[in-house]
Formats: sequence, C-alpha cells, structure tokens
Amino acid sequence: MNTFGKDYPGYDNPLLDEIRRREFSRLLGVYADWTGAALPPESLLKEHFAFLSESVLGNPHSHHNPSALAMGEITKSREAILKYLGADPNEYEVVFTKNATEAILLMQHYLFDAGEILLTADNHNSVNGLREIVKRKGGVVRYSPINDDLTINAEALERALKFPRSAGNKLFAYPAKSNYAGTMHSLEWVKFAQNHGWDVLLDAAAFLANNRLDLSQVKPDFVPVSFYKLFGYPTGIGCLIIKKEKYAKLAKRWFSGGSILLVSVMKDFFASETIGYARFEDGTVNFAGIPAIRMGLRFIESLGEIRPRVIALSSWLHDQLNGLEVNDNSVIVHSAKGNDTVTFSVKKGDQIIDAWLFEQAANEAGIYVRTGCFCNPGVNEKVFGYKIDNFEKFYNDALLPSQMTIEELKKYSEDAPIGAIRASFGYANNFSDVQKFAEFTREYLST
Repeated sequence: MNTFGKDYPGYDNPLLDEIRRREFSRLLGVYADWTGAALPPESLLKEHFAFLSESVLGNPHSHHNPSALAMGEITKSREAILKYLGADPNEYEVVFTKNATEAILLMQHYLFDAGEILLTADNHNSVNGLREIVKRKGGVVRYSPINDDLTINAEALERALKFPRSAGNKLFAYPAKSNYAGTMHSLEWVKFAQNHGWDVLLDAAAFLANNRLDLSQVKPDFVPVSFYKLFGYPTGIGCLIIKKEKYAKLAKRWFSGGSILLVSVMKDFFASETIGYARFEDGTVNFAGIPAIRMGLRFIESLGEIRPRVIALSSWLHDQLNGLEVNDNSVIVHSAKGNDTVTFSVKKGDQIIDAWLFEQAANEAGIYVRTGCFCNPGVNEKVFGYKIDNFEKFYNDALLPSQMTIEELKKYSEDAPIGAIRASFGYANNFSDVQKFAEFTREYLST
C-alpha cells in the first residue's frame, strides 16, 4: 500500500476505517457483492432491535395507541426518505413496497393504452418486464442501444426521445447506474426526456448505494428504491418515490385491504383511499421494519462522502486485473475504470471459462463475488456479442419450458459465455479487501 493513497486519492478516511473495525468485526472474508446487497452495520441492528423490544406496535390500519405509534413511525420514515433525497414533500410522495421490483411493478397501473415505453438496453429485468404490460395494453415498446463501452448511445436516445411513435402517454425508463458494470448514466436525460413529453422512471436501486440523489435538482417522475442496497437492513422493504401530479396517470384496476375506504358485497361498489400513497400500498406495510429505515439513513448520513473511497478501491482493482496474464490464462475487464464495480471474465487461452467456476473457487477462499448476467440481459448480450439469429433459432427449437436451459442456449450461441464476474464495493470495504481479491485472481490464473 506504499503509493496507493497517492496514486488513488480519496481512499484515506479514518472514519470509514473505524466503521470497518467497529461495525463489521464479523466480516472475516472479502465481501465484494455490494451491488447485490449492502452489509448492515451492527449498530443499526442493535438500535432497531432495542426499539422493537421497548415498543408496542400495532397494525397501522387500526386506531388504538399501538396502531397510532406504528403509523407515526411510518410517517416519520416517509419524511426522512424525502429529506434524504432532497425531495419537496409538496411535490413528491413515498409509496412503500416490498422492494424496488414491486415499486417498479406499480407502473402496471400507468395509462399505457395506446401509449409507449422507451427503455435503454442497459436495464434491470424488473424494468424490462414492464414491456409485457405495455404490449398487453396495446402500447409501443422500444429499446435505445448502448455503445461498446456500455455507455448510452446518446445520438440514438436523443432521436428516440424526440420522435415518439405514439400519441398517448409515454414513459422513458433507465438506470442512474448500471447494476451490471457500474456505468454511471447521465441524469441530464431526465429533463431532456420531460422536455419532449415523456414521463421518466429513474431506477436508483443500484445508484444509491454509493451516491446521493438530489430530487431538488434532478426531478424524475418515478424513482424506485430498495433500502437494503443502501445499508443492508431491513430487507424486504422498498418504495416508489412519485411526483404527486403523476397519480393522474395511474389508474388502479383492482382493490385490496388497506387501499380502500369502503367496499360492498351486496352491491358492486368500492371507494378507494383518497390519499395517494394509501391507494397503492396494498395490504399492511412492514410497520415493524420501516422504523429501521430512518435509523439506516441517519447512519449513512453520519459517514459523510463515501464515494471517493469506493472509487479508489475499485479503480485500483481495475488496474490490477485489466490485462492480467499468468501463463496462458488472462483476465478481460468489461467495465470502465472509475466506477464502484469491476466486471470481468477469465480466459483460458482464447476461451472464456464459465464465471461460476471462479465464483466457486473464490467462495472457498472466503471471497464473495457475484457471477451471471445480473438480471441485465441487454448489457450481457452487448458484452458477449450474442447474435439475434442464434437466439431466434434457440427459441424456435425449444418447444418445451424444460428445454429453455442455459446449457441448451450455449449450444446455439457458439459457446459464448452466459455471464461475467462482478466485484462491487461499498463503504465497509478497505484496501486489504481488493488486495486479497487481486492476489486470489492471480493464483486462480496460475492454476
């Protein structure tokens, strides 16, 4: 580490060194799957468990004291989320969901009839899946491509946004940060799209792990969030940040407990909640877990700026792995330097080997890394150069669901790899982690 701090400025952070020692004494291995899930600090777990031990919480749909306490905690958490994101409570509202995926699924209520959705090729499958809803509503589905360096093709996207193919409602959906390669996509597309008549869904699930989103400056219409991506706990709670004025474009087609004021069995009648978020929070929200969100946000804010340290770590690892060769084996890095993620493959001669073999060996060495396509087929297809003709033949030949396997797909894709290796980092990582990761990779190549 002699020149590391000098060559990779931003790493030195005594507070984060102390956080690693104090909050993560249980972490004995190298955790390099921060995009998959952040790790929860011990103090957050203790604070929340202490709160639950001392409190009597009831179902927030009742009106007794335990219920009122739970509702009060939920309200405070909504306020804390908006404050953390710099969102004006007169402009934005928080709709609690089970996770970011369910937050995105709320867009099933968007008035797509005769409308259009525009997606970038870099999108998580939770966003890609919206295209099936649009098709069933008779809307138009389009994709805008990405470049070889995995950035958005600006010329193509600008053209697609300027020239829609529908006169109905139009939704543009893209990630602030790629969950595949950590690529940071410009937030300026939000305003550009809105200026051309589009509503914008900005997927911030991966972005918020190491970055702050200021909704007083960037104003997307819908923002899905998953809180375990920020501070690891609680899992199973997310939300959709929504501009209040956009409720007018959401037409809910059903009702459930918790989201209605009145319903009749004798007569085909129901009256929905008039408050925006209440209409879309079906059933009972996780009222025991939601108070931990406010605690987690306080913890994250106490850390100050974490991105420089994370970028220093991932940039160092990027330099160590990029072009690394041992004997006839080598590493090919797919992601750009300067992100919080290093996505790569291992080659034996000219052949890229299955990523899961690396994951298996790394796991045995106490190094925890993610492999696969990361629920992001668009970037995966771009990275490995899949051909549409091969895919069409595969889908036409595979008559049974049991034939839709990765092994069968490989036969049609000229043995192109199915996935890559993704090392992603967060505030709890340190130089020892990336150093051990690099050393393991060299040893792996030597075998």
